[in-house]
Amino acid sequence: MKRPHFSPALASFELAWTDAAFDTIYPEAPQSALPHGVLSMHPARFFQSVLATVPLEQSLGLRVTLWMIALAPLFTIRKLGTIASIDPGDRVRVLERLLTSRSYFVRQLTMSFKAIATLLYAQSERVRSAMTTPRQPLVSATRITSRAKAKTEGSSEARGSHEHAAE
Repeated sequence: MKRPHFSPALASFELAWTDAAFDTIYPEAPQSALPHGVLSMHPARFFQSVLATVPLEQSLGLRVTLWMIALAPLFTIRKLGTIASIDPGDRVRVLERLLTSRSYFVRQLTMSFKAIATLLYAQSERVRSAMTTPRQPLVSATRITSRAKAKTEGSSEARGSHEHAAE
């Protein structure tokens, strides 16, 4: 039987950090091609429910991750402030730097936070529909292969340079 664990509620500043970080990952249009941003889906409330339902170790890890992301502007872009108090452009730079950090630990914690945001965002029917509805392809795959085949068959120079490519 699974025992419930004590997970203290997020403080108001942690709720603001969560909203700001999730909004940076899935912003409102026009920064996104998807139908809406994540803010309308109440990310802080969702994150709080995740913290309350996962085992204690994961809950603590996710909360530490939130703190790392929230305080990252100090270390990544040398700005005094938290993820919630800096402008949206700087938030993007902060997350990009965390995701490309030399530290595997920092990259993975940031990716896990992004995965939690994705779990919420993918619950939107409009977002799922936009992600799964095929769009007009930019270039037909058949056209690409027929062009490549025509070049290879028509040009002795092209044939010569690729003749032994698989060897």
